[in-house]
Amino acid sequence: MTAEVTAFDGEKAFRHLERLAVTIGPRLTGSPGEHKAAAYIAGVFRSLGLKVTQQRFPSITYGNHKCVLEVLQGGRWRQVPAEPVLLSKSTPPDGVEGEIFFAETGQLEYLRPAMKDKIVLACGTVRAEDRPRVISHGPQAIVTIDPTLREGLSRAVLRDENRRTYGNLPMATIRHLDGLDIIKQRARRARLVLRNSEKKSYSLNVIGEKSGTDFADEIVVICAHYDSHWRIPGAADNAGGTAVMMELARVLAGRPSKRTLRFIAFAAEETGLCGSICYANLLARKARRDKKVASFDEKVDKTECDRHRLTFNIDVHGCILGRYLATFNGSEDVGASVRLLASEMGMACEVQKKPMSSDGTPLAAVGVPNVQFARYGGTTSFGHQTGDDVRYLSADALTGAGVFAERYLRRYVTDAPVFAFPRQIPDDQMKDIKEYFTSGKMPLPGEEPRKKAVVRRPRLRGKP
Repeated sequence: MTAEVTAFDGEKAFRHLERLAVTIGPRLTGSPGEHKAAAYIAGVFRSLGLKVTQQRFPSITYGNHKCVLEVLQGGRWRQVPAEPVLLSKSTPPDGVEGEIFFAETGQLEYLRPAMKDKIVLACGTVRAEDRPRVISHGPQAIVTIDPTLREGLSRAVLRDENRRTYGNLPMATIRHLDGLDIIKQRARRARLVLRNSEKKSYSLNVIGEKSGTDFADEIVVICAHYDSHWRIPGAADNAGGTAVMMELARVLAGRPSKRTLRFIAFAAEETGLCGSICYANLLARKARRDKKVASFDEKVDKTECDRHRLTFNIDVHGCILGRYLATFNGSEDVGASVRLLASEMGMACEVQKKPMSSDGTPLAAVGVPNVQFARYGGTTSFGHQTGDDVRYLSADALTGAGVFAERYLRRYVTDAPVFAFPRQIPDDQMKDIKEYFTSGKMPLPGEEPRKKAVVRRPRLRGKP
């Protein structure tokens, strides 16, 4: 069998990666870094001859000015390295102090009234839905011990919807071995100073479109998120995926495509898939408007949302040592197509049918099948940590991902005489997708907002 010729260039993709993760650096939601990255991506899309648009939506940008955790051990206060849970509640300027209450794994069974006025220490995350019970018991703060043996400190952020639903209190995280030492040495008291900040801002989805030649009404989204966590380069997660997407834009913009391609760099993924949820909501809102038009015939006409046939999402890529994973939502043929091509190429790729915590899932919620493609390895454990930088990534690793993606898209999208997959999400998968959002108290993409009840005040006699 003759090897299929591909044009993907890993070196060019790596230059995009370096521009995003090194030159621009951290790209926190709503920050100047995220805005600079948006401008860079838009400029590249324009240089390729793509039609560029941007979706602007409100976001919250945030930070931390101080996070100091100390424990009283052997009659002396000792500082323990800690990271803030961003968007959690700040302490008073002098901090909070109290006895340590060890809540084991942070599960419901260990959350008791005895934690009142104490600093709660838990090896594992206290579930969001259990936070109201914790708050009702009146602790001073929660300090989470990382249950894994990662060397670095992981950075976490509360989603705005999450804290508004379940409440808020000061929270920080520490490494596993530091937590182990606190427990082993029987430290009795702790104090935490936490000064978090936040302000309203905006984020931008950057879209580059190439119209199809034969079936322009069929739209395929090729996407990646370009934001990162606070003060984190976000090299593998997800400058690497964005770089692959941008190089695919160069390759596919330079040749005919039977279908319309939308290359989308999504913003604010790390704060709750905000960019892709915005995109999905706009599609659903426009579809509801279109269907209300008297001339719209559902048997014949299609909304823009209906015209979306597939999402190919690229998240976490570039690690030198790693393995490929693809998740999918849609007919079984979608998953089979990934397995088939990977086997033909002699590439191992695990394929799972489930929603992934990434930008293809909001589009699946409005009915668009997806493939979500990733590469995980030892160094991707640095995700959401300062260690997620370019040292552990390579052009060769980007090439492997890009060649697979290019062949997949050419076979099933740009060159296919008939689209291979039905536009449907089976009921069992849609149930899982809805559970993904509702379990995290995230708004379900595409759902029509509930109308607020109108309260009519009684008219008083003698008053006009």
